[in-house]
Amino acid sequence: MEADIDYKKVGERLQSFREVRGLTRAVVAQRLGISEQDLEDLETGKKRLSPENIEVLRETFSLDPAWLLGGHDL
Repeated sequence: MEADIDYKKVGERLQSFREVRGLTRAVVAQRLGISEQDLEDLETGKKRLSPENIEVLRETFSLDPAWLLGGHDL
């Protein structure tokens, strides 16, 4: 199933979510415990979100993992 995930699209959704919420890269990166550069790499699809990062996004920002990973609403 992981092979079906388009990480470039995941990154685009993450960036869109962050911008709509008015969150800076610094704020989101700090909550995830990563650098701003790592967050930029996630947003551009150069890196993949870890399951731990996805859980932090869900808990901290109420971001729906199904939407983030596949663009699907539950």
